[in-house]
Amino acid sequence: MAEGIEAVVLRTLRYGEADLIAHLLTRHGGRRGVIAKGARKPKSRLGARLEPFLAVSLQLVESRGDLDIVRGVEVLAAHDALRSSWRSQQLGAAALDLVTRLSVEHEPNEQMFHLLRNFLDLLDSTAARTPVEAIEDERRGAVLLAAFQLKLLHVVGIAPQLGACVRCGAASPLAAYSARDGGVICSGCRTAEDQTLDAPTHAAAVTLMRSPLAELVTRAAEDLPEMRVLRTVGSGIVAATAQEHAGIRPR
Repeated sequence: MAEGIEAVVLRTLRYGEADLIAHLLTRHGGRRGVIAKGARKPKSRLGARLEPFLAVSLQLVESRGDLDIVRGVEVLAAHDALRSSWRSQQLGAAALDLVTRLSVEHEPNEQMFHLLRNFLDLLDSTAARTPVEAIEDERRGAVLLAAFQLKLLHVVGIAPQLGACVRCGAASPLAAYSARDGGVICSGCRTAEDQTLDAPTHAAAVTLMRSPLAELVTRAAEDLPEMRVLRTVGSGIVAATAQEHAGIRPR
């Protein structure tokens, strides 16, 4: 009997002459792969409904192999604006890639699923609509990605400690970040190996970690962290933490 599965499509791969393999993050079953037989044939409706960024409900049947077979797909959220914007696609692809590498196959993580669904819905809402809005939307998209990445680290249990020095417990003055120790470092405990952390970057990381994603996208542009700060959060705190504690480096 067919099994109903709610999922987000993370990536797809061509297989054979006409088949398609899709890697999914499912709501109740973690990450898994499925195969859509004949999905790349001109008359098939499956291929267009199994694309990255789509939230879908699938009907699956068990197979003798590792991949269950797709019998039907219903699109729950197409995220058309996201998929029509090159910039939003880049941000979304970075999120999907990090989820793919931090999730565990067949290990349920409903919190991760809802975080990803929320992120994609909001990123879709910020996709550029007019030239005037494009600049603000690009910044909001970058804010969303940085916040999503920090929250994802929390979901998988490797969130950085941002409240106080991880070596002595001092709340200030904080001057550095250590991925190895898993958090911020005060000026008194800082060593030459620690990564410099300026006040704006630390404040932004705390705000992004604590604030709901929906709240961040409604803030005025002038209240959002600068792009330089967002890049430092992503390429510094997030990337260093993921590499040190999960052995991966975000895109």
